[in-house]
Amino acid sequence: MSGQINIRRDTTDQFYRYKMPRLQGKVEGKGNGIKTVLPNIIDVSRALSRPPAYATKFFGSELGAQVNIDDKNEKYIVNGMHEVPKLQDLLFTFIDKYVLCGNCKNPETDLIITREHSIIRRCMACGQCTDVDMRHRLSTYIIKNPPPKEKKGGQHASATTNGNPAQDGGSSEANSGDDKDFELLAGDAANLRLDDDDDWDIQLDMSEEAVAERQRVLSGGIKLSAGGEDEEADPYDLLGDFIKANRDASDREIFEKAQQLDLDKKHRALVVVIMCLFDEPASVVKNVAKRDKILMAFGDSDKHQRAIIGGFERVIEANMDKLLPKAPAIFKALFDEEVVEEDAFLEWGKKPSKKYVDKEAAKQIHRAAQPFITWLEEADEEDSDEDSA
Repeated sequence: MSGQINIRRDTTDQFYRYKMPRLQGKVEGKGNGIKTVLPNIIDVSRALSRPPAYATKFFGSELGAQVNIDDKNEKYIVNGMHEVPKLQDLLFTFIDKYVLCGNCKNPETDLIITREHSIIRRCMACGQCTDVDMRHRLSTYIIKNPPPKEKKGGQHASATTNGNPAQDGGSSEANSGDDKDFELLAGDAANLRLDDDDDWDIQLDMSEEAVAERQRVLSGGIKLSAGGEDEEADPYDLLGDFIKANRDASDREIFEKAQQLDLDKKHRALVVVIMCLFDEPASVVKNVAKRDKILMAFGDSDKHQRAIIGGFERVIEANMDKLLPKAPAIFKALFDEEVVEEDAFLEWGKKPSKKYVDKEAAKQIHRAAQPFITWLEEADEEDSDEDSA
């Protein structure tokens, strides 16, 4: 999508999965009535999973300006004339303070108001709960205007309302609410499968190895480590580095490298291969036929085929403005070259999934690919009619 940037300001990887629209600002009025309107703060806040009033209030607090928050009419205004780069910089500061996990810096966090009227960030990646700065004026505002209770993926909701257990259905339910909510968070994370056995215990494994693995899965498996000398190199990172450093490598050479790294049967390796080989939007469709052998070399199970679709979802997400209209052509090329079978596409087409891209991007890609899915369904119906005739 045009204008999309990484949520973390210290991450420059173009394939980093957590993105948001670049903040927009529009100066209106004159003299004492001059103001800066935030026309896309709702879209930005949706990407951050935070109410738009929070970022707007943060701007006002940092700039010493009054704000106008009209949730009903979806208008968010900061009084005075403010340059967009300055507001964008403040937005990154807001993200550091109220969105990113204080432990692993992953943005998949929920703000939870405790019974002691403090605020914590609960992370789906590492399972840690980290405090926010309660001295900031925004923290007081959040206590008075808590995040709305909304179920993410139909699986979990915020733990409290206004920090008052009584509003959550009585003290007995409140006492068990945190534990139940935490287990549901673990279940949500379990949907991001790690290995071919796809089994995660519902109780979140807090070992260093498990935490590191969850962080890498949630980031898409692309370079989350700090890269210290004592840190063991991730094989998926090494495979991606090899492909990027050897642009002319043949399919055989790439697969031999995957074998050296013990990734030749791992379906998630396909995502890395696709993201590295299909990073030129203009040639994605025609390159499917050229690279069909490497795409099929890792295996043809349902998981491998779903990983191929997911890899191309990532590619489309990274170049939404150019590749979203080409989604039907990309998927049809995969079908024509027998890289992905009809059943895999039809199963994928039933429901958008956030396993490989964020939910909003998944919805857009599904809508764009619908002509191809419809074509498959109609062809399948025609075959059934012929068989019954």
